[in-house]
Amino acid sequence: MKSAASEALLSLQRGLLATLQRRLPPEQNSEPLVELLRALTLALGRGDISLALHDGSEVPEGIESDGWPRVHREALLASGWLDGDQSVLVLHHNTLSWRRWHGAMQELERELQRRYLQAPIHAPSHATPHGSRTSQRSKTSDLSPEQQSAIHAIDRYGVVLLSGGPGTGKTSTVLHMLLRAFENQPNLRARLAAPTGKAARRLQDAIRSHPTTASLPCTTLHRLLEARPGGFGRHRRNPLHLDLLIVDEMSMVDLELGRALLSALPSHCQLVLVGDSAQLPPIGAGAVWQHLQAPDQNERFEEGAITLTKVYRNRGALAQMSALLRDQGLNPFWSQLSTLPKTSNISLFQPKTKQIPEAVHAVLTRHLDHLQARARALELDADGQPHQQQAQDLLGILDTLMVLCPRRRGPWGVDAVHQRMIASSEPQRWPSGLPVLCSENQPELGLANGDLGVMIGEGAHQRALFLSSDPSGESRHALLHPARLRHLEPALALSIHKAQGCEMDKVLLLWPALDDRQSSSLLYTAITRAKQQLLLFADPSALALGRSAGSRHPEDQSRIGDA
Repeated sequence: MKSAASEALLSLQRGLLATLQRRLPPEQNSEPLVELLRALTLALGRGDISLALHDGSEVPEGIESDGWPRVHREALLASGWLDGDQSVLVLHHNTLSWRRWHGAMQELERELQRRYLQAPIHAPSHATPHGSRTSQRSKTSDLSPEQQSAIHAIDRYGVVLLSGGPGTGKTSTVLHMLLRAFENQPNLRARLAAPTGKAARRLQDAIRSHPTTASLPCTTLHRLLEARPGGFGRHRRNPLHLDLLIVDEMSMVDLELGRALLSALPSHCQLVLVGDSAQLPPIGAGAVWQHLQAPDQNERFEEGAITLTKVYRNRGALAQMSALLRDQGLNPFWSQLSTLPKTSNISLFQPKTKQIPEAVHAVLTRHLDHLQARARALELDADGQPHQQQAQDLLGILDTLMVLCPRRRGPWGVDAVHQRMIASSEPQRWPSGLPVLCSENQPELGLANGDLGVMIGEGAHQRALFLSSDPSGESRHALLHPARLRHLEPALALSIHKAQGCEMDKVLLLWPALDDRQSSSLLYTAITRAKQQLLLFADPSALALGRSAGSRHPEDQSRIGDA
């Protein structure tokens, strides 16, 4: 049975094929040509705007005929679909793209290159003695050569690309880069931003450790650009007043948002982009960060493109296995999983059921009980607003545990978890202490899509506790009536996509059998959400590649531990 998303993509593919055949009848029609359009449409559904057609490229979803990619490339060249100004496809260096997005990505590349080649306004003068730079270098002598390169790059280039996996010191490097920029120009107008509220606040917490950066605004990209129906309030005719902007979690930025961001920046503004290209690509079309990290693109930024490889946080098997998955793929990952000792911080379970495993239910029950007790103890002031420290401690519990699922629907999906744990789908009947998710930007309430909160009280006294931010980036815990929240969802479990930008101490991952070609990046993203421990509940058929069926520690409930 096909999902609604699959049906939508199938309808889109049929519609595109019919339109192309009507407007640009192919000179030679063939099944490989139909397959190629199908594969390109399915790729678009994953946010990819192109297909690699060079010899040796992986066979994409939607291709069934033999002879890939030679037969399909020949069918495309014979079709006439690449000819003339009316063509909707373009083949460039054996990469097939939709002309619309190909042109937009090239425009973004050119603008980033133009900015890269201009010196930042805080760059030290060549005539200036190097004493101040030496003093700053002495303060960063404990940093790795890669981190030192990043600090050097912020002195010289208008665009800096900083990539690295979890625990490689990206955030601490950003802090040192900021300190260098402010040392050069104390009156620098700087801001930080990220695609989600959770990621923005995590970044802000990190820079508060130093008095020079503690008061810097850190918001979501949509709030920075003043998102509104139909577009953004900040653009080329109404640019941001900035000298330096740092954007974290770039893997979540699609082409439309990337172009809007560049359009809103004054021509002199320096841009530092930070991310991990192995994370899931954005839902929207055009994975900007993954595109910029491709070797042919990355090398164009020369010393302005830095990759951090040294791991500073000791995450044990979490670091080892995420690196293995990123570098070698699913088969070696599943094989290596069987060799981990029982003391490792990754535990594998293979329940033989399509229902939510009892062990997961037990952990979530304890977690919800703990949240309910703390929610009932939350003190309110005379205006009905929460005690700020108690509210912070309560929301902090959400960072200790999360259940993640690759999909919302189906066995072991987000919806299945909530149906098992919550008696009603109506918010007014949700229990106090229930984690909830704001799934739409509501700047008037100081909330961003992806913000997590907790239900407080019941009945007429029911409210949702969130950390609300004003336009300047200042935050305050607030109790909001559920009726004011346009899209509120339970959040005992999250999809892996929704969890991007978050980190939790313990992650319970429900992993059903998947045929999704993004399985590797989905699994990598899920693993890297865990700071201390991962409990992986896998359908035995999901492990068919790389190892035989059978649990390494069958039904060893003692390893689950307390939430």
